Amino acid sequence: MEQHDYIVLLEKFFKKEASSEERRILIEWIRKPGIRNEFNLLCEQMWKEAAVEIDKTVEEEMWNHLQRNLDEPKMLSPKRRRWQPIIYKVAATILLPVCLGLATYFGVEHINKVSQDPFMMAVDYGQKANLTLPDGTKVWLNSATHLSYDAEYNKSDRKIYLDGEAYFEVAKNKEKRFIVCCNDLEIEALGTTFDVKGYRDDHSVTTLLAEGSVRVSNKTDATLLKPGEKVEYHKNKQTFTKSVISDMREIDFWRNNMLIFNSSSLAEIATTLERMYGVKVVFDSEKLKNVLFSGTIRNSSLHNVFYIISLTYPLTYELEGDTVRIGRSIN
Repeated sequence: MEQHDYIVLLEKFFKKEASSEERRILIEWIRKPGIRNEFNLLCEQMWKEAAVEIDKTVEEEMWNHLQRNLDEPKMLSPKRRRWQPIIYKVAATILLPVCLGLATYFGVEHINKVSQDPFMMAVDYGQKANLTLPDGTKVWLNSATHLSYDAEYNKSDRKIYLDGEAYFEVAKNKEKRFIVCCNDLEIEALGTTFDVKGYRDDHSVTTLLAEGSVRVSNKTDATLLKPGEKVEYHKNKQTFTKSVISDMREIDFWRNNMLIFNSSSLAEIATTLERMYGVKVVFDSEKLKNVLFSGTIRNSSLHNVFYIISLTYPLTYELEGDTVRIGRSIN
């Protein structure tokens, strides 16, 4: 068996989904001479793919758990049940990101087409999608996003309506304006590559420009963007804040299986994760919502995201079905 095969088996074991035959294979594997070194190398590979550094004590805990439980009957005693979820939380944190069969946000594409005329498209929570418009414009849609256009599209102007986040590579056509209508804004582009994030329940709409030029306007004001700039429109104040993009990966990080947070509150992070992973995040206290986190995380499961955040702030997290409960660690 290849290294990846053992990663998959370990992931199934820690999720308590391994069959009797799979458990037998793992038992034979851990009894091989010198297998502990191979296990450590396997962990190092998982840390690398998960883009996180882990203390060696976690590897020790996982190894001990593996040895103790492979030879035990499936039915655990009540005493064993009390501590097993803690080990599972640590193990799942590492193994979930690198198992390709998991139905997580990253790498999964799914569209719900609502109707054809007018054309409407909805992307589920926890999913993402891409499409090509009739004029050749390419569009990538993030989680929980709705996009629509009517039968007049590409006849005179090219106007679409967006609720959510989308990345556009606009087909050049000087005769027909390309306009994204998002909340109270119109984002007009010509032969342009840009990203618009404007969910209906967010407090702002952000436009980031990679190439070309973009004009962002409401009923009373407008601003022009050059490549490498972004503008945030504050809905309540109806004002614009323009700035330089410090990290160009920010433009389409979500398309590249990344999460980038810059002094983001846990409340803001929770909203992002709810959309991306299709879960509900619940906080044990209001103060936790204001905790700030900065960091870049790639190819990560939901467990891994919260684990990495917990390395910078003493918080606990529990995943129960589709709900994630966040609390503060007392240690």
